[in-house]
Amino acid sequence: MKQWTIFFRIIIAILLVADTAEAQQSRSDSLLSLIQLEKNETKKTDLLLQLSTELRDSNPDSSFNISQEVLRSSKKLDNEQHLKADLNRIFYYLKRSKSDTSLALADKNIILLKQQGKNDSMLAQFQSVSGFSLMNLNRQKEALERFYSALKTSENIKDVSTQSKILHQIGWAYMELNQNEEAIKFFKSSIALLISNKLPAEYPATYNNMAACYGAMGKYDSVYKYIELGIKISQKKNNPGAEANAWFIKGTALMEQKRYNEALACFMNAKPLREKTGNAFFIVSDLAVMAELYAMMGNTGEGIKTSKEALTIAEKENLEAKYPMIYKAMALNYEKAGDYKMASDLYKKLNLVQDQVYSNASQEAMAEMQTKYETEKKERIIQEQQFNLRRKNYLIIGIAILVLLGALLAWLFYNRTKLKQEAKFQAAVLTQQQMAATAVLQAEENERQRIAKDLHDGVGQMMSAAKMNLSVFENEIKFKDPEQKISFERIISLVDESCKEVRTVSHQMMPNMLLKKGLAKAVADFLDKIDQKVLKIKLHTEGLNERIEENIEIVLYRILQESVNNVIKHSGATALDISLIKDAEGISATIEDNGKGFNSRAINEQAGIGLKNMKARVEYLKGSIDFDSSPGNGTLVAIHIPANKENL
Repeated sequence: MKQWTIFFRIIIAILLVADTAEAQQSRSDSLLSLIQLEKNETKKTDLLLQLSTELRDSNPDSSFNISQEVLRSSKKLDNEQHLKADLNRIFYYLKRSKSDTSLALADKNIILLKQQGKNDSMLAQFQSVSGFSLMNLNRQKEALERFYSALKTSENIKDVSTQSKILHQIGWAYMELNQNEEAIKFFKSSIALLISNKLPAEYPATYNNMAACYGAMGKYDSVYKYIELGIKISQKKNNPGAEANAWFIKGTALMEQKRYNEALACFMNAKPLREKTGNAFFIVSDLAVMAELYAMMGNTGEGIKTSKEALTIAEKENLEAKYPMIYKAMALNYEKAGDYKMASDLYKKLNLVQDQVYSNASQEAMAEMQTKYETEKKERIIQEQQFNLRRKNYLIIGIAILVLLGALLAWLFYNRTKLKQEAKFQAAVLTQQQMAATAVLQAEENERQRIAKDLHDGVGQMMSAAKMNLSVFENEIKFKDPEQKISFERIISLVDESCKEVRTVSHQMMPNMLLKKGLAKAVADFLDKIDQKVLKIKLHTEGLNERIEENIEIVLYRILQESVNNVIKHSGATALDISLIKDAEGISATIEDNGKGFNSRAINEQAGIGLKNMKARVEYLKGSIDFDSSPGNGTLVAIHIPANKENL
């Protein structure tokens, strides 16, 4: 009798479900009917946990209450049931922005499963939600480590559904760090995996995040294509959180296109849906974006109020990952309102928190992590091949004992197979080394772009703000004499020169001319900045009217930049001839100076970092580089990059 009393208490918790969609309600009612009819306590507990899982998105409070009641009331709760109840509780804590609590509970179960020697779907799911918790806590590098561990686990057990969700989460992590192209690759991999296994690709967050990435890249046709899919699937699955995300992403795209009234309408569609979920992580994001929109619409009073509301919630819920977007929106509103001092202070805070984000998850660290994952995956395949090879060896030995001739033939076959496997192994190692080199070079260029952007958008903006404030102050101050005014104007001039210097450095790290006009124009622009009175430079280009693959342009530009710098610093030359020619065979470049030269035969033993970097970059493009020099006879550097239809 006491057991039935406990059961009815659980039913009362279930009755909190009041606003699910019709299809969801039908599924919940069916489960509730089965629970009432079931006599076996273990089966009844399984049904209750199914109901709790069913309600995770649409009614997290009821889902949590059911799981809590199951843990408190069931006397014969097995390990699997306990894990499922904890998993449902973790999802509730995530939706209620209690990320510390969700992380602690996830870590407890990960340790337990590893102690039990379990390597199953439950372990992958707990690793995944622990990564989700770390993302909310602004610990991106640790989050990615958890996601990759979860991906490895799900691949080992061939759990396609969990694997697809984790690929989405890795994409989300890259998206949060503004690596949109990398994020899109993972989102598309998530969808492709489901489709290839004939499973429904109806995970609305994936389509929403793809749309957000395309929006950040300015590809608005793709934004609207994927966001409509996200809205449609969210409504079908009664997922108010995902639908709210979709409306905000669409509104953000409209805002970027200066369609402000349409954008505000989208945000207002999302607001009641977001309030229904109660997820502070996303509520803060929404408020920050709305505050930025109000600034653009000229409604700075509402913008400041909204951004302050977002900051209050973020501080209360310890959502440090959201500080950059809040400070940006708040600073923009104060700037539009004419309060330049407050705007300047906020831009300083913005730069500080952005530096903290990049220190937690640098480009190189993530590239290294991804390379490590791919390497481990290749090693597992090789280990499986080696295991199969050893098994064949035992079979051959057994046959050799019975028939000498058969043993001889089998040994010859084995020896040939072994050589092939070793060749494949060496090829795999070389491929992996190439992948690692590629990842490092790409990470280096990405870091250059990030630093250049930070200099231009961060330090540059602060210097511009300082100049603007000084100019305003100049109009207000009364100088004692002309000499004092001249001194003040010198200060403004110094600030102005600093702005130009920051701009010059950022453009050298990632030249706009290279991005906009191509390699030939970028090299010419770089050479024009060199003092021709000291070093006479001649540049000849041919066949470069059409753009080539961006990666090749960047690498060749860096090589030429390093070569010219070496001439200026070390050669003592007065004349420099540069030739850059593209034809059917590829791209050829020569750099020849009349300087003091060096012993090119000893270059392998004495090469500095600059020359080693040049050789590494050329090898990355599968090209060749030769140095022809001797003391007193100048230097000739010859580079050739072979033609590749995909690249050239």
